[in-house]
Formats: sequence, structure tokens, C-alpha cells
Amino acid sequence: MTHAELKARIDDGLPLTLHVADGRSFEVPHRDFIWLPPRSTVTMVAIPSPEDEEVTVSHTIPLLMVSGVTQTVKTPRAA
Repeated sequence: MTHAELKARIDDGLPLTLHVADGRSFEVPHRDFIWLPPRSTVTMVAIPSPEDEEVTVSHTIPLLMVSGVTQTVKTPRAA
């Protein structure tokens, strides 16, 4: 995934799931949980530790390893 593609997804402001080539997935509930520095080849994702919710774990992920992004968009119901 390119820097521009991921930046566009983050800028949408919608929750997303970042899928990585090794099979892991990272839930990003809000843009405050992901950091994409300008002109960088990596992104950082912060998630609560599975052992202790009081602890935050950050993952540095090379953009070349990002295999996809899933976003769920809620559509309004017709009245």
C-alpha cells in the first residue's frame, strides 16, 4: 500500500482495520490510534495490550507489509 493510499483512508476519519502480509490485523477505532509521518515508509498503530487494558502497545509496520485496509461505512436508513 502506498503512503498516499493509506493517508486517504486515515483522512476519511472512519474506523479501519489494517491487514498485514503476515496475517495480523490491527483495529484502528479512531485516527488518534494511527500515525503516518510525512514521507515515511512505516506507520505506527497503538492498541490496548491484550494482557492489560491500562497498557498501550505500539506497532511499527512497514507500508510494504500492509496488504489491505477494511473500512465499514454506515449508510443511513431510508425513512
